[in-house]
Amino acid sequence: MSKKQALTEFHRGSILAAAERLFAEKGTDRTTMDDIAREAEYSKATLYVYFQSKEEIINAILLSGMLLLKKKIHEAMESCSDWLEAYNAVCLAIIRFYDENPTTYDAAAGAMPPVPPGEKPPKGIADILRVNREIDEELAAFLERGAAAGAVDPQVPPMEAVLLFWSALAGMVRAARYRDAYIQEAAGLSREEFLQHGARFLLDALIS
Repeated sequence: MSKKQALTEFHRGSILAAAERLFAEKGTDRTTMDDIAREAEYSKATLYVYFQSKEEIINAILLSGMLLLKKKIHEAMESCSDWLEAYNAVCLAIIRFYDENPTTYDAAAGAMPPVPPGEKPPKGIADILRVNREIDEELAAFLERGAAAGAVDPQVPPMEAVLLFWSALAGMVRAARYRDAYIQEAAGLSREEFLQHGARFLLDALIS
């Protein structure tokens, strides 16, 4: 990487870090480009050298998070030779990622707006959708590996199972985040126990 490229990445990183702090504090809707420029200690003109809009900044943050999620999932898959242990590691990695990056997790779970057939998505959206697809494909391959190991029902269509898995796990982690006290009162489960049982419930669906 050249000195110029390194400097560009440094400035982009500083801007994205400032934006993430503001999004966490104020929300994306209430955060303006002026706010981000002040937080990053750049002029607004300089900010626009690196990002043309707030949406471009949001997409850059999401893409960075998606790449990190992909890495975490891959590491979890490869962390155990036993498939069932690897499955537990994958679920734990996803749950931990949600705790730290709920906005990115929502994008991974399908919250990105669909692109109409025949239309080319904007560059930032296209990259996010590509990485999202790569994660789904790696999870599908992981389920096929489980079927080969005799741990997963071979009749379960892998990609369909992945989509159902994301939908179910997304619902569980959101419930655990926002209904923690109710879950404790109604079921007598801690957040961690609730999510562990949920991950096992999903696995039972794959096995049966």
